[in-house]
Parts: sequence; C-alpha cells; structure tokens
Amino acid sequence: MTGTRNLAQLAAAAVVAVLVAVLAGPRPLHLAELSSGDEDFADQVVAALGERGHHEVAAAMIDGGRTVYAGFGGAGETTPFEIGSVAKVLTGMLLYDLTQDGTVRLDQPVGELVPGTPLAGEKATLQELSQHRSGLPRLGGGTQILRSGIAGITGGDPYTGTPADVMAKAAKAGAPGGGEPSYSNLGVATLGDALAVKAGTPYPVLLRERLLEPLAMTDTTVATTRSELPERRARPAAANNGRSHDPWIAAGWAPAGVGVWSTARDLSALAAGILAGTAPGAKAAEPTNDYRDGARIGLGWITVEVAGHTITWHNGATGGSAAWVGFDREAGRAVVLLSASGEDLDEAGEKLLAGTGTAGEDEEG
Repeated sequence: MTGTRNLAQLAAAAVVAVLVAVLAGPRPLHLAELSSGDEDFADQVVAALGERGHHEVAAAMIDGGRTVYAGFGGAGETTPFEIGSVAKVLTGMLLYDLTQDGTVRLDQPVGELVPGTPLAGEKATLQELSQHRSGLPRLGGGTQILRSGIAGITGGDPYTGTPADVMAKAAKAGAPGGGEPSYSNLGVATLGDALAVKAGTPYPVLLRERLLEPLAMTDTTVATTRSELPERRARPAAANNGRSHDPWIAAGWAPAGVGVWSTARDLSALAAGILAGTAPGAKAAEPTNDYRDGARIGLGWITVEVAGHTITWHNGATGGSAAWVGFDREAGRAVVLLSASGEDLDEAGEKLLAGTGTAGEDEEG
C-alpha cells in the first residue's frame, strides 16, 4: 500500500506540475536581437524599451527630414502590427477630412447622420464623440465588460458586433453630449460607424479612400474577418508569459481600433504628413479642448507638455500588442513604436521623442 500511495502522490504531484506549467505559460518576453534597420537608432530603442516585456518590435524615427527604422525579432518596417487605439486618430482625421467637403460638421449631432435608427435622437456631436465628451461609457454593457475580463485571462478576442450592433449599444447607453472627458471606445466606434453610414461606404473602404491611399499607407488594413488578417503580421503575445493572444476582430468596433493593423513605415508616413500639413485631416491633431491631467485634445490626438517639449501623441493596446505614435512639431521629430506584446510603450516613446521618461496614460483598445 505504501508503494501504491507513493505512486499516487507522485502522479498527483505531476498533474499539479503540468497544470502549473500550463497556467504559468512560457517565461516573460525579452527583446529579441536586431533583425533590420539602423544600428544607432536600434541602440536608442533598446535603451528606451529595456530588455524585458517585448520580443518582436518595429520602430521608426523622423528627424530633420530623415526617417530611420529598427526591427527586432524578425520584424521590419513593413511588418504589420495590431495598433489598437492608435486607430482613433485615423478616425479623427477622417472626420476632419469629411468636414472639408461639407459631408458632415463637427458640431453636428450624431443622430442626424443615422436617421431611422435607434441612434437617431442622440445629441452628442461628432466632435464630442472624438474628444470623449459624448457621455458614452468606455465599452457599453455588462456583457462586453465580462468578455473583456475573460479575454484578459484566456488571450481570446473580447469584441464582437456589427456597426449596427455598436450603434444600438450607444443608443441604449445614451449619448447626450456635453459631458466631462471620459475615455470611450464605444464613442469613437459609434463616430466611425455613423460617418460610414453618412458616406454610404463601409468604414474600411472610407478610411482607405480618404486617408490611407493619399498617404500611400498601403500596408495598413482593417480586418473585419480572419481571412482579412495580414499574412506577414506580428503575432500578439502576453508580455508577462509570452502566451499567444488572438487578434481582435469586430467590424463595428474598427473605428476605435479593433482589427486595425499598420506598419512602422506607414505610421511614419502618417506622422510626416501631419508635420508637413499635407495629410488629409492633418488639422485633427491641433488641440481644441481641454482633456485630462493638463492635456489638450484635438480629434483623437492628445497634446501634452513634457520637459519643455510639446508632444502630440496617441497609444494603443490590445490583448497582445501595443503601439505608440507621437511627434514634436517644433523639433520636426516623430516616433513610431510597435510591439507584439501588451507592454506599455508610452515612456519609451517619450524618451525617444523628447529625452524624458514621463509616461502618458494608457488608453487600451
């Protein structure tokens, strides 16, 4: 009996060990070796990021009219990464561009864009949706919050819903406008979906025609189905244990950053176009309202003062990816950071752009 008991104990211990290994997953990510790009810039990226929490990374810097890149872990300037909420500034620029031909107005209530829908009576303006003053919650509904919590544990995709679904959520939650700043994925998703309804064109097509094609951002895509995911994409993973994460896909949430992929080259072209004032909707980056903690906000873009530098930026985070884009108009500099982990990039982005380590606020999703 003693031998049998010992075997049973050993078997139980083995099962526990396996379960612990499965739950713990691989070890935390470490930054991989340089795979492409400028070695001097790569040294700056490594110093800014540190060696833990990242593996596959692509970065770009514009300085003095020259653009340099660095890629780690097999990534390069044309490797697509999930960019999460960085897509919110694309939606903001799209909004501004559509005001220039009279398609919409910044002070126009969103309900006017979608007559005959549950959202028709909502008073929040398009500018308020872009500047997080619509009165809408961050996500909208207990089900979405629950999905997000579960996905954080399992590495799954927390989002679901068509544009009509998202606008119905917004109508149910209520978008009265006139509120204090309160970051809302639901608000910006509703904005982009309503713009698409007004234009009579799906959001991915509208974005491509009005912004991406003029800037030659040919590797930036909006995936609304798995078949549309970029083939050469970076693979999202958790920073703390390296476990893979599913890409996020939900057509209704795309304007807020779900399913949007871009590259260091494309996002540096975006930043260069804004610095030059030639990008469609470039004035969306100009702050027009107070935001939070002393920051100012344009249409999506956030402007802060850091160690004597005026920096305009936005970040993004999905379950297993992170992105940061920022620029300093006076210095004529811009930085793009993309990582296939959920590790925050704010501090590293500011270090590269302004030589300081003061982090901004994470705006996940």
